[in-house]
Amino acid sequence: MRFLLALVAAAPLFAQQQCTLTLSQSVFNLAASTVSPNTGVVTVMGPDGCSWNASVSSGAASWLSIYMGQTGMLPATNKVGFQAAQNLTTQARSGTITIGNATLTVNQAAAVCTYAVTPTTMSFPVSGGSGTVQVITNCVWSTGVTVNWITLQDNAFGTLNGSFTYTVGASPCISTRTGGIGVGYPGTQTNTGVVISQDGAPNNLTLTPTTATIGADGASGTVAINIATSCPWTAFSDASWLQITSVPSGFGSASLMYRAAANPATAPRTGHITVGTQTFTLTQQGIAAPSIQLTAVINAASGVQGPVSPGEIVSLFGTNLGPAAGVSLTDIATAKTLGGVTVLFDGTPAAMTYASATQINAVTPYGLGVGGNTQIQVQYQGVTSNAVSLLVQNASPGIFTLDGSGTGAGAILNQDYSVNARANPAAQGSIVAVYLTGGGLTNPASVDATLTSPTAPLPQLTQPVSVLIGQSVAQVQYAGAAPGGIAGFTQINVVVPTGLVPGASVPIVIGIGAYVSQPGVTLAIK
Repeated sequence: MRFLLALVAAAPLFAQQQCTLTLSQSVFNLAASTVSPNTGVVTVMGPDGCSWNASVSSGAASWLSIYMGQTGMLPATNKVGFQAAQNLTTQARSGTITIGNATLTVNQAAAVCTYAVTPTTMSFPVSGGSGTVQVITNCVWSTGVTVNWITLQDNAFGTLNGSFTYTVGASPCISTRTGGIGVGYPGTQTNTGVVISQDGAPNNLTLTPTTATIGADGASGTVAINIATSCPWTAFSDASWLQITSVPSGFGSASLMYRAAANPATAPRTGHITVGTQTFTLTQQGIAAPSIQLTAVINAASGVQGPVSPGEIVSLFGTNLGPAAGVSLTDIATAKTLGGVTVLFDGTPAAMTYASATQINAVTPYGLGVGGNTQIQVQYQGVTSNAVSLLVQNASPGIFTLDGSGTGAGAILNQDYSVNARANPAAQGSIVAVYLTGGGLTNPASVDATLTSPTAPLPQLTQPVSVLIGQSVAQVQYAGAAPGGIAGFTQINVVVPTGLVPGASVPIVIGIGAYVSQPGVTLAIK
């Protein structure tokens, strides 16, 4: 009897232990936004009479809730409904709902955050001010500034749409300055933002002194720049003879150093250094009327100083040789008097292609007597220079180079008239044109201060011409005046020998009579 009673008493407990629940779905994936579905319903299955309590895990209780079937008993109740709050972050999240002995996992997607602000630009006067920005977003947001003169107020963060205020301090600078406020996900406030510009004031910068006067000799000086530490400035000179020798730009107060070159003219001159909107004026006195000094006469192609030959293009160097601003030849009719300058070889005016205070390019007269010396002088504005005496010889060949240095790649055209260069070498067996000066007399005789007519007969060199390319003798096809060039500008056409080792810098040497061109001139050969 006691045994039967024990079985009867145990019967309810045994039935409860057999109440196992199952769910129609064990995992739900919900959207981040309330605009998309973020609710779910699960069907509870099990024996009739089974009851349950549904609860959300503590870690998800802030965003996951049960709106239907929090308690129930089968078969009267068999549904549990739940919903997720909007996810305002860029992190996906997961929680669980316990329904009796069954567990439901709910996953919610991360938000795809978008941010917009209004206004996107603001301008402030030099005195500064404050402003308000509206934020439009579906996420949490925070802000950050790019410069220290923009200050954010305490409300510079939030959730969903909102606003914040900021303050712009007074500008101590002379020019407009620009900064920004970034708005975005916390820690990454670079998605979008507000660009803020602020006016400057010219008087925020001062110079000490503002004027100075110096003598004709070169001199150095200093101008103090006074401005706030964070403010930029840039300085420039309007005169080539007045150079800024310190850094021409910077931030904050500084000492600006300058150097004035010696004034070669008799008239005083004025230069200015401008910093921001402020100007430093430097007046330099002139010198006494200068004498003309001729110091050197060199082959214009090779740069070699020494004997000259008839019809050689030369460069004269010195001081006060001509106008400070160089003058180039534009009309062959004025070649013998250029910019008020005349070059004399034994009293005979020579053709010129360029004249300046320090350099003159001229062509020696074809009438020079070979074997003796010629006296070279420069006349400018009624003043005659000292005389430089040079020997006159039959030829002084100098090959022009592409960079004008007298060495390196020669001034040479390939057979298709393209410039010979490392990237454009001449083919072996092809014809190249080499340009030089100092070839000496021609037949028919060349005429000073004329341009060579491209029609026959072309003046050709009277002395034997030889060309060595690499270690091979090249065949000369033409040696004489360059068509269309000034008398004295010579062209030699040669055939590039075959069997050469290709290279970008193959040496080329030209011999005219007993004289050879300068070393170090090269030709590119493939």
